[in-house]
Amino acid sequence: MIRVDDRVARCFSLMRTQDMQPLVEYLKARRQETLERLGEATGEEMKSRLQGRQIELKEILEMVEQGETLFAKTRRQ
Repeated sequence: MIRVDDRVARCFSLMRTQDMQPLVEYLKARRQETLERLGEATGEEMKSRLQGRQIELKEILEMVEQGETLFAKTRRQ
């Protein structure tokens, strides 16, 4: 996994602001859509691709949720 530096952590924490909520909601909807498509997928290649996308979106959303904590950790290092 790529290390998150303080500039990136700060961006993730800023995504929790009201102005960025439409983007966060879009990412959540995109993840939900991907999960639904994964449930309907039949080919192994498509399943694998959708699983990868779902994991990536999940990790991004988790970093948004932990933005302030990530930023604090990077500042201590």
